[in-house]
This record gives sequence, structure tokens and C-alpha cells, in this order.
Amino acid sequence: MNQKEVKKLKKMLIEKREDLLHIVHSKKEFDMQDAEIGDEIDSASQNSEKELLFELTDAEKQTLDAIETALAKLDKDKYGVCESCSAKIPLARLEAIPWVRYCISCQTKNERA
Repeated sequence: MNQKEVKKLKKMLIEKREDLLHIVHSKKEFDMQDAEIGDEIDSASQNSEKELLFELTDAEKQTLDAIETALAKLDKDKYGVCESCSAKIPLARLEAIPWVRYCISCQTKNERA
């Protein structure tokens, strides 16, 4: 990868990180708001919404961790290398998912296992 491609991918990673941090922050603010007083059905509905938010937040945290790892790899010139087989990950794959950890072959093997 050339410097221009690296800069573009780093910018994509930083923008995605900022988007996710904003979403997580917004969800935390929503969760901290006082629940309106209502009947049992309202309470059950609010509880199920909170459970969904926690699940989404967990997935978003995983993505944030992957982004942080990718940014650290960029700083160490180890970005774009499959963590399983050490092959170079194609640029098109990195542009689609800049925080990807595996080449397509290894990703397929991991998903089958």
C-alpha cells in the first residue's frame, strides 16, 4: 500500500470510530434518562428496548476494539496483514472493512469452524 491509500484507510477508521463513539454515548444518555411512570406493559417495553440497546452496544464495542487494533497496527506498519496466515489483505477488502483482521480465506475458515 502506498501512503495515499494508508491515509485514506486511516481516515475511514477514525471516522467510523467517532461515529460509533457518538452512538454509544447517545445510547448511554438515553439509558440514564429517568423512566416515565407507566403501567407494567410500558415497563416491559422499556426493559426490552434497553436489552436491545445493550446488545447493540456490545457489538459496537467489539467494532470499536477492532478499529483501535487496526489503528495501532497502522502506527506499527503491521496493518493489512492477516492475523492467521500473515498474507497481505487485498486493498479492496480493507476499503470495504478497514478494521478487518483476516484475509477472505482465513475468514471463511473461521466462520465454518
